[in-house]
Amino acid sequence: MRKILDLPFTNVFLFSLFWALQLFFSKLAFQAGAHPVTFFLQSQLINWFILAIIVLPQKWKEIKNLNQIILKQIIIASTIHLGLGAVLANIGVAFTTAINAGFLVKFTLVTTLLIAWIILREKMTLPKISAAILMFIGVFLLSTKAQLIIPNFGDLLILAACFAWSTGNVLVRKILKNHAVSGEAITFLRPIFGSPLVILFVVLAPFYPEKLKNVFQVNLLSLDYFVYVFIVGVFTALLMLFLHRTLKIASASYMSMMSMMTPVFTTLLAFIFLHERMITIQVFGAALIIGSSVVTHLMKVEKS
Repeated sequence: MRKILDLPFTNVFLFSLFWALQLFFSKLAFQAGAHPVTFFLQSQLINWFILAIIVLPQKWKEIKNLNQIILKQIIIASTIHLGLGAVLANIGVAFTTAINAGFLVKFTLVTTLLIAWIILREKMTLPKISAAILMFIGVFLLSTKAQLIIPNFGDLLILAACFAWSTGNVLVRKILKNHAVSGEAITFLRPIFGSPLVILFVVLAPFYPEKLKNVFQVNLLSLDYFVYVFIVGVFTALLMLFLHRTLKIASASYMSMMSMMTPVFTTLLAFIFLHERMITIQVFGAALIIGSSVVTHLMKVEKS
């Protein structure tokens, strides 16, 4: 059993599954009326609490004795990924359509491959590029039902968020690859270092234009959606644990490409539990993603 849990595919599969469950229950919360930024901060608090229970008993000594250089690198990666990425994404969503946002956040596939190639020198082979293109086409068909996307200002901000998320993950992969630090330790520290930037934007909310003010004016004491907050917080903790376990033992390219299973899982959850309909073009898109994922795994991308 232990050997199975140490396999890259097992870890990226569980990461993708928990991410899909997090997105599914977040969607239910937003449909019920939850405020996105309030929900994000509250679920991050639950996430950190769950991680404290899981990680600290095993990794407290390691966290306490972390090298200052490694700690600074984790702070930078966390601020870029969780802080800047969340801020840009939330502003972008306020200025674009739900269809555009749902598709464009998957652009992290492209940005991660690019940044991993630049920073980590991960190989950019023709089969890898071909598989990524097919995955991206599959995500487009699955997310948009092949509807035309009209670009706007919010889309550019979401693309910028994709670069932030990818940069953060690639920097974490670099830390995990080059230093004797566990994925669990980084998982515990990232919410601590990543959330302050979002909190700063919340504090400055009264000075924003009206549309942005509505995005960042939050009531952290509101418990109207606590059940959803708790569920999403738990799944966030689990997905982050398996994300960093994946990045410890596999390339950033492999993590990004294989995590494209997430929209397939999310769509299946909506189909089964929300009775949302899947049209033929979406089924074709899902098949492209699954087929490309199989090819990616067989190409041993986790090692390159």
